Amino acid sequence: MGIRRTDMFAIYDGHEAARFEGKWIAFDPSAGASGDVAKSGAGSTTAMTLTGAPALWVKCIDGWEENGDWAGYLQVACEHEKGKWIDSDDGWVKTVTSRDKCEPVWFVDKGDHYELWQGRTRRRPLTREKNYLRFNLGATPGRFVLRDLVDRGHR
Repeated sequence: MGIRRTDMFAIYDGHEAARFEGKWIAFDPSAGASGDVAKSGAGSTTAMTLTGAPALWVKCIDGWEENGDWAGYLQVACEHEKGKWIDSDDGWVKTVTSRDKCEPVWFVDKGDHYELWQGRTRRRPLTREKNYLRFNLGATPGRFVLRDLVDRGHR
């Protein structure tokens, strides 16, 4: 059964963390995947980035659980873009300034990974397309793992 996160966490595809590329969210295969959290404190961009773009750390706000899965609105928790929201009105995952039009994100527990879906009815699965994250109607869902800031767990 999945564990709903209430603290900040990162989304990974294998060993690659989701990162900022402008307002878009992407995976950067050439970037360092971790940093020294004790060096600058939780949420510090310098603590979480060795090379490449800043890593994306989020919190699940106003979340709920249903049948072992959980959902909520994703808010940026790291210093870079802090307080903005994660959304994809056109499919491509990006940051936006207001939660007003954002859709919730579902974390569907698949045992060793999660599928992420957007919308109250889980209508668009999250995929990786040319290293960018996209909620893509009718696509095969990607396989993602979550890492908490504290325990660095993979689930």
